[in-house]
Amino acid sequence: MPQYEVIVVFDPALSDEAVDGETNEIRELVGRLNGTVQEIQKWGKKRLAYEVRRRREGHYVFLKVDGPPAVVAEVERHSRVTEPILKVLTVRADPRTSAPPAPPRRKPAERPAEAAPAADTAV
Repeated sequence: MPQYEVIVVFDPALSDEAVDGETNEIRELVGRLNGTVQEIQKWGKKRLAYEVRRRREGHYVFLKVDGPPAVVAEVERHSRVTEPILKVLTVRADPRTSAPPAPPRRKPAERPAEAAPAADTAV
């Protein structure tokens, strides 16, 4: 069966218990459709790249799912009708790579731009 990586972004107003409950609901949904959830990683509350439904942050959860393509379609349909889910991203995992993705890190403080060298104007 194909393997998929799913990242779900939940509403930041949810408690950790509510995020766990919603994640378990997705796990049960996958199980009902003859799929399996191989791994779950909670990445915590992170800042979004852009505002989604007037939210600037979200709880990120990574799931590694094995199952038929119908599983992905149902998870994405479920995410559209479930209010606390802000976004979902699903990609088909490359079977040649086995390392799980690292959670996103904060960018280091940006350094001031160095002045560009002046162009030689001698003729």
